[in-house]
Amino acid sequence: MTHYIPHRSSTVVPRVIETVAEADDVDPVSMAPPLADVVDPDALNDLVDHGSDGSDRTLEVRFHYRGHEVVVTDDGDVSLE
Repeated sequence: MTHYIPHRSSTVVPRVIETVAEADDVDPVSMAPPLADVVDPDALNDLVDHGSDGSDRTLEVRFHYRGHEVVVTDDGDVSLE
């Protein structure tokens, strides 16, 4: 099953946490390990904020967290595969 949260006004890190918490049906505050143990939150936010220069290139970041493959695109969309 693929879970998906479209881009909102917040930074991407809270959206990743919300998406995984929803998929796992857990409280986001109680999730272990912390996301910061898997990926640098500041770097992820920076990549999404500055990842694509508007050309025909796109950015997609993939990493594994809590048994999910998390996919974050340069427009800030978050999905789990």
